[in-house]
Amino acid sequence: MVNVANLLTLRYDPDAGNNGAIRNILYQEILYSRQTTDYPPSSEEIETVLRKEIRNKINALGAKRIPLAISAGIDSNLILCLIRKEFPDIKLDCLTVGFDSENEDSSEVLTAKKIAECHDAGFHEILVENPLKDLPLLISIIKEPRWNIYQYYFIEKASTISNILFTGDGGDELFGGYTFRYRKFIENLPLDHSWTDRVRVYLTCHERDWVPDQESMFGPNMKFEWASIYRILGTHFDNDLEPLEQVLLADYHGKLMYDFVPTNQKYFTHFGINGVAPLLSNKVITLSEKIPVGLKYDYLTNVGKIQLRQILRRNASSEISHLIEDKKMGFSIDLPKFWIKFGREIVTSNLDKARIFEEKIINKDWYLKSMNRIDEDKFDVRDISKMLQLLSLEIWYKLFVTSEISPKFCL
Repeated sequence: MVNVANLLTLRYDPDAGNNGAIRNILYQEILYSRQTTDYPPSSEEIETVLRKEIRNKINALGAKRIPLAISAGIDSNLILCLIRKEFPDIKLDCLTVGFDSENEDSSEVLTAKKIAECHDAGFHEILVENPLKDLPLLISIIKEPRWNIYQYYFIEKASTISNILFTGDGGDELFGGYTFRYRKFIENLPLDHSWTDRVRVYLTCHERDWVPDQESMFGPNMKFEWASIYRILGTHFDNDLEPLEQVLLADYHGKLMYDFVPTNQKYFTHFGINGVAPLLSNKVITLSEKIPVGLKYDYLTNVGKIQLRQILRRNASSEISHLIEDKKMGFSIDLPKFWIKFGREIVTSNLDKARIFEEKIINKDWYLKSMNRIDEDKFDVRDISKMLQLLSLEIWYKLFVTSEISPKFCL
């Protein structure tokens, strides 16, 4: 059974497991690797392992055409560069997701398109104007109450092209890419801090995952305790690693392990294709453990993924290097705009008489209060995100608990 309290607070549920999609990293492994390694791996060593992983996968699967999910960021473009270096004549197809049909000049999409052209690759923008439309179908596949699971669409597209899809998953978590959170974490950490202080500050750096009145959201039939959330995160913070090293460990064992990767795997299985994330190969993970966080992330410049940047500079043309964004991008929706256009109507039509309120899983008074706050324009973006999470919970409940709707149900 899905732990609703975990999903609505962390946006992942470690109790559900990850089906072995990626391996655990024990903090003891990291400490041991630092003690037994004279010199941390160089970017050249990491590149050699990545190239071998790419060669082996493509050759083993006999792929003649390679789709790759890309954004304007470092990770996916690093994989794109290395594939092209290893297979200069293979046909490449770059897939990216767009969410706004009214803005054809989206900088993220245009940048991805230019990068694809520089690599002599085909480019496919998959427009997902309303990612809630097919939510019952998507939830029926992943079997968890989530709403931001639109990778379905580019994986579906990839399945029409090849038997394989490459992604850049793992770069942020293994090599220090969430720089917008690291500085905030460091600056808000008390000088004399305990592991519970570190968990508290870590949660403030993930404030879009929960709301200030989180306890009030749950009904009497759903037990919620912050102590339970602290116990989950305490595994990563109650140890002898440096605080920022603990942050990377928690990020890896968070949404990456229990949301992004297993969700992708379920879609890969559904469409019968092979997903390949070279940055998450066991050998790359092992190398990353040996690199101190100070060599991954520079606090003074607030720049992360230092080793990956070095590999990219060696393999990308100056034109491509100029195009790739330094800030964290990826596939994202303008939530306030989406809420006005689609979200509010879909949420209210499905939640005003919802099962999750009738069964006292969620407090309806809290829902109505939160909706009023949004309608009065006194909201934070995370209020909208929480409404969409509740919508996904209602759809999941009607699919798997009461069987009131089918995957073909249209919102």
